[in-house]
Amino acid sequence: MEFIFHEKQEGSLCAQHCLNNLLQGEYFSPVELASIAHQLDEEERMRMAEGGVTSEDYRAFLQQPSGNMDDTGFFSIQVITNGPELISDTYLALFLSKLQKEGYSVFVVKGDLPDCEADQLLQTIRVKQRDRPKLTERKLPLEKQQRDHKTTWRPTNCPNKMP
Repeated sequence: MEFIFHEKQEGSLCAQHCLNNLLQGEYFSPVELASIAHQLDEEERMRMAEGGVTSEDYRAFLQQPSGNMDDTGFFSIQVITNGPELISDTYLALFLSKLQKEGYSVFVVKGDLPDCEADQLLQTIRVKQRDRPKLTERKLPLEKQQRDHKTTWRPTNCPNKMP
């Protein structure tokens, strides 16, 4: 399986490794994820401030460490889910076609997959793409470009427990 990208586990950076393995490239670094966490922290601080900056709840909130990240490399689910974007079938088809033309392999999972609320919702509404999806504009990681679109398999030992 020499063409499958798989990041080796480092510390407690399971979120980073999960995202990069899912996207098949080095798209996220701890610094980028920390930036998202800090942005979420700031948004939470602003929400708490709406109740009054002199309130006991606000002062208690300011005394707590971030719930979005810590020094071990743990990132909250809010950080991990801050990139997903719904794209229309048309943009998805164009994006996959572009990847194939650039020499990437596209794998399709077939079979009986479990239903989820998102699938049920998408069966009832039609997605209208207003803006070009960010996914189609994202630059490939430098290392991925230098490897001539080839990826490698590297085993990992990700801890099964959450910090």
